[in-house]
Amino acid sequence: MSRAAAALSVVALISLAPLLYMARVSLGVGNALPVAPADWWSGGFTLEHYRALGTSGGMGRFALNSLLVTGIAVPIQILLSAAAGHALARGRFAAKGVYLALATAFLILPRQVTLVPLYLLFSRLGLLDTYAGLILPHLADPFGVLFMAHLSGPGLAVVGVNGFLITWNAFLHPLVLTTSESMRTLPVGLALFAQSEHSVDWGALLAGSTIATAPVLIAFALFQRQIVEGLLQGSGR
Repeated sequence: MSRAAAALSVVALISLAPLLYMARVSLGVGNALPVAPADWWSGGFTLEHYRALGTSGGMGRFALNSLLVTGIAVPIQILLSAAAGHALARGRFAAKGVYLALATAFLILPRQVTLVPLYLLFSRLGLLDTYAGLILPHLADPFGVLFMAHLSGPGLAVVGVNGFLITWNAFLHPLVLTTSESMRTLPVGLALFAQSEHSVDWGALLAGSTIATAPVLIAFALFQRQIVEGLLQGSGR
């Protein structure tokens, strides 16, 4: 093994350590957090924390909400990004430069800046605490539009995975735009679960975190080649 491969292997192990620790605690017996490395493999394994999530705390509902919002928002986001990107790349119209400038400006603009205007708008439209209110903010993606203006094919995978990552992990917008427990998404539910007035059930919390992390890892594993190709093509344009 070359030095570069050995160094990359060490970096990979360090990067995976938090994920392995999270999975180990979620499968552990009891509620104690392993401290010493030797404690990682002591105490046995169980699925009790995952079963507890399924029967209490509403985590199943939160995960379903996240799946529904992401499953609807991301395909529409990909279609809109591809259509708008194609128009900006191939179209010839007077305001083309203006649209490119606006897309770049919205890309630079932090999402938190739009939170208050969105809340006021959705409040007037009656979209607070609704699935439409959770989905609409993710349909237009300036990154996807600009990326697809230069690429096609592998670029769709990059836009899709990026949109999936942002929508699935969204926290601030779902927290502010929802008021009832039944409309919370998984990241919001996990955060509120961790702020319980009683002692934190670390096993159940990290079981929920494992469930929240798994789809992201699966998406990267499935589309890794397309993502790398898209990013390499984008860097050469």
